[in-house]
Amino acid sequence: MNSKKETPEKQRERLTQEEHKKNPAGNFNDHLNRTQAGMPNTSGMSVKEIGVLILIFVVLFVGYSVYKMF
Repeated sequence: MNSKKETPEKQRERLTQEEHKKNPAGNFNDHLNRTQAGMPNTSGMSVKEIGVLILIFVVLFVGYSVYKMF
């Protein structure tokens, strides 16, 4: 392959980077949409993780309530 030719992946990445430089608000909107859609590499929590977090809060609340009674 000729070194001057770009592979489709590199060209796609270059065009994406150029678009992000031209439109930073669009980049932010894309990030929000990816998070809501559950795309990989997001900081969103899974349903299982949310359930464990709620369970921890309930246990702490019950423990505090029992402690406060005595």
